Amino acid sequence: MHPSTHHETLDLPALSAAERLFIWGFRAKARSGGAVPTAADIQQVYDHFRVGDAVLSLESIIEIFACTAHTAIEVHCPTCPRMSDSEHGILHAIAAAQQDRIDIVRERFESWLPPVGADWALAPVRGLATIFRMAGLILPDRQVRSFEHDRTMAMKSWLVGSPTLH
Repeated sequence: MHPSTHHETLDLPALSAAERLFIWGFRAKARSGGAVPTAADIQQVYDHFRVGDAVLSLESIIEIFACTAHTAIEVHCPTCPRMSDSEHGILHAIAAAQQDRIDIVRERFESWLPPVGADWALAPVRGLATIFRMAGLILPDRQVRSFEHDRTMAMKSWLVGSPTLH
């Protein structure tokens, strides 16, 4: 029997409501500055799902990426049905944080951040995971396909118009 070379990915429509809410919020916050959704829109949606306090954690995580990342993350627009490897990895890290599996969180975040950046991200990641868990929004521990080694190790630009955003 030959191993399959096709990797089936989980895209947005196949995710749970909790996963879709997190990814939408992460994308929307990461792409702030656009006209829609606004910060007030994001806050309103998160408040509706009783996780409004998680918006501050999202902002902190994104700020840590913006200030310390050695490798860019690929973030799609809030309405894109496809998910990037980066988004899968971040989602996996948040799910691991809900289970207090901090070693996995650190490992995932160190793909993009230096050790000090990963350390800084732990508190807001744990906070966000706890807020979601307390609201009954449990993120399943999915095994995601591994990152493409050459993509995660290559230095990428955070310049406007970067191919990592679409």
